[in-house]
Amino acid sequence: MSEGARIAERLRRHEGGGLRSFAETPPLVWEKARGCHVEDADGKRYLDLYGGYAVAAIGYSHPRVVAAIRAQAETLMHCPSAHPSRVRAEFYEALAAIAPAGLDRFLPAVTGAMANEMAVLLAKKRRPQGTLIAFTGGYFGRSVGTAGLAGKAKYREAIGLPAAAQFVPFPYPLRHGARATDATMAALEALAAPGGGAGEIAGVILEPIQGNGGVVIPPADFLPRLRQFCDRTGALLVLDEIQSGCGRTGRMWACEHAGVTPDLMTIGKGIGGGLAVAAVLGTTESMSWKPDSYTSTFLTNNLNLAAAVAAIEVLRSEQLAARAAAIGPGGLAQLRRGLEGVQGLRELRGIGLWYAAELEDAAWAGRAVRLARERGVLIGRSGYDDNVVKMSPPLVIGEGELKEGLGVVAAAIRDSRETAH
Repeated sequence: MSEGARIAERLRRHEGGGLRSFAETPPLVWEKARGCHVEDADGKRYLDLYGGYAVAAIGYSHPRVVAAIRAQAETLMHCPSAHPSRVRAEFYEALAAIAPAGLDRFLPAVTGAMANEMAVLLAKKRRPQGTLIAFTGGYFGRSVGTAGLAGKAKYREAIGLPAAAQFVPFPYPLRHGARATDATMAALEALAAPGGGAGEIAGVILEPIQGNGGVVIPPADFLPRLRQFCDRTGALLVLDEIQSGCGRTGRMWACEHAGVTPDLMTIGKGIGGGLAVAAVLGTTESMSWKPDSYTSTFLTNNLNLAAAVAAIEVLRSEQLAARAAAIGPGGLAQLRRGLEGVQGLRELRGIGLWYAAELEDAAWAGRAVRLARERGVLIGRSGYDDNVVKMSPPLVIGEGELKEGLGVVAAAIRDSRETAH
């Protein structure tokens, strides 16, 4: 039995149901990670084009983050949120340096789901009886406070939660055509009408580009028109930039492409440098809680915040958003060449260093992900029907590594298609 298999067996003896540990057969048992590479417990090395679910924006174990963690561990790790600390001030100042203009108030969170819960609570505090509006295909986490907002019913059903919002179609050009935004706005207007059932709207929550939905990029006019809708109805516009932010799309935040600033914005994943850090960014008006309205024991863990300060500095000093804008299109062009003529490829799309190949069925996407792993490259699967091969490589990836990895991905998609036919 391999070392990886032994570790997996140890987990099986004790782990309760619900996690994704054994969703893959055999499970990939991680042992080490550095830069853009992951090594499993049996010593096999992989090029990670999925970035640990988009967490490794600056790569794994970045030296600046490691140094910050070591230094902070020697002085102060746990600090209750009731007590201010120097590191928390530094964290807020780091956020201020990258926040969209107009968002100048911040609240820390541990996970992206927690940040989204906080944003929803802020919206509901303002309009307690107000409705929340979300979108098909949306994803905001798997917690009790966020799963009800999921645009894919399977996430709600898995933990037995009802819908917590009214849903409208996300403008998905592949599915809805050239008038995708018009259809979405018509649905929103119908909901908001006197006979539409929504009543007063507390907030509209969405990802500016859907991540788990399969890197669904809406038409350019969507966010500006949605901003106008929220302004007219008095609803808070809440953008989840947990996957789309931190330079992923070639801008620090995806909403910058549309020139739109939300009332509240949630961020996470890449800002922690590998540690659990998230935050809510907002305007003074939208963050109207009284002191001691919200807390959590590890909300302001100084070790995590020190890692985030270092990670944000890496994002800025290494100009990783600009780097994604510079090398990302070449990667997408390479994928187009590699997949030219492949029957059943519905669409290839991407922005910055974020790519998706939508295939005709989920089984093919699953085979492609497994075959790429066998060949030493890690990618993911997402999409409304789990039929999208998704890539979110670290933004520090070398152009040679990116080219090599995308070549493996294109071949895996082609070869897994040929196997099926």
